[in-house]
Amino acid sequence: MPRKAPSDSPPSAPSGVSALARGLALGLALVMSPAQAEPGVTASPQAGRIEGVQLWKLPPTPNGLVPSQSWHATGSAPNGDLYVAGMDHRTNAALYRLPAGRDDLRLVGDARSASEAAGNWHPSETAEKFHTRPTFMNGKVYVATMDSSGLDADYKAKRGFHWYAYDPDTDHFTDLSAREKGGTGLPHGSVVTLAADPARNALFGAIVPTGEVVRYDATGGVTASLGRPAGYDRPFLYVNRFMFTDAKGRLYGSAGAGPGYAAGIYAHLYRYEPGVGPVPRPDLPLVEPRALETGRCFPDRQLCFAADSRGHLYRFSEDAAGDTIAWTAIGQVTMERPGSFLWMFQVDPAGATAYAAATSYAPDAGPASLYEVDLATGRSTRLCSLADLDPRLSALNVHTGYDAWDAQGRFAFASFAGEGESEVLLTRVDPAQLKAALRARCRDAACTP
Repeated sequence: MPRKAPSDSPPSAPSGVSALARGLALGLALVMSPAQAEPGVTASPQAGRIEGVQLWKLPPTPNGLVPSQSWHATGSAPNGDLYVAGMDHRTNAALYRLPAGRDDLRLVGDARSASEAAGNWHPSETAEKFHTRPTFMNGKVYVATMDSSGLDADYKAKRGFHWYAYDPDTDHFTDLSAREKGGTGLPHGSVVTLAADPARNALFGAIVPTGEVVRYDATGGVTASLGRPAGYDRPFLYVNRFMFTDAKGRLYGSAGAGPGYAAGIYAHLYRYEPGVGPVPRPDLPLVEPRALETGRCFPDRQLCFAADSRGHLYRFSEDAAGDTIAWTAIGQVTMERPGSFLWMFQVDPAGATAYAAATSYAPDAGPASLYEVDLATGRSTRLCSLADLDPRLSALNVHTGYDAWDAQGRFAFASFAGEGESEVLLTRVDPAQLKAALRARCRDAACTP
């Protein structure tokens, strides 16, 4: 089984330290010791086997983290910066930045170091993952921790999640939750998905394993729980890895992992409305009771695309005021093997085409294929094997990431081995150069790129 979340008590303060002293220490830590990236922790690119492809191996951190996984943890900023998180699923998680116009992948911070700098890291505490896509909002990039992946009650034995923010202007990676009551967003639970509402400077987070949703007020630095749909029929469940907001700041979410989840409860979206809470929307149906996994939104066009883990594709649109919305199923991404998961889905900046690769745990699956998807028709066209991009990708079966594009029209995704320890590779692809190179290969051979 994959080490991803199935279907994917806090230590007391040291004795003898008064609440006042702890408060003063925390304040001084936040003011005097912001978490700053260690100088020199970088990785240089290596050229792929084919033109338009470059790869980076995520480097270890000075405090001992050796990344072996990267779950849905690639993202980008409007200026073309690319971000990727690496983790070991046991102790710690780190965030890396590939600055726009440069080719040096650089560590910007890790959970443990940032929390220690803020006086908010308990003895024996861990941060298994930044499962969240690095999410840009109003000049900063946000992630949050996931420290218990099981859909069971084990999460109650661990401290709740931390919010973190990276400010590229100051090069500081900060534990935002250090200012919250108890030093976490919730007493217990993990964040698996983020969605931004920049107009209100707020972030939404989906919580594992309970399925509730939280809202973080980035201006006030406070997290509030918005609850979960009353109709959910189980205490612990698989929740979406992609959710989105509309023009009015309403959040759209989903849950379910296919068979075993009742269609009447899970085969449609839910909308979280301010002052109302989660409202079921059967008029926004899903092909099956399976949560949205990947996607991309274009707020200036009132448009979103989304896909579930089996490759079912959806389009969301609304009018400028957010009064009229439309939700349409537009096809399914081709996946060569039954039982594969679609965890890498990159919608291009024009909203016309997407690039996708599947993850398979079948022992004889072989390298995954890279597909081009026409978002008007839902039709998929195989471009090549990922091993054609670089031989190292043939040994890595898990490929993740969505909505990660730089200013030159290149997308990025992460790859690693789903079982055991492995390196984590970040691959950046220029699709125009790649397709030109594939066509050139076929000029003198009977093949279709």
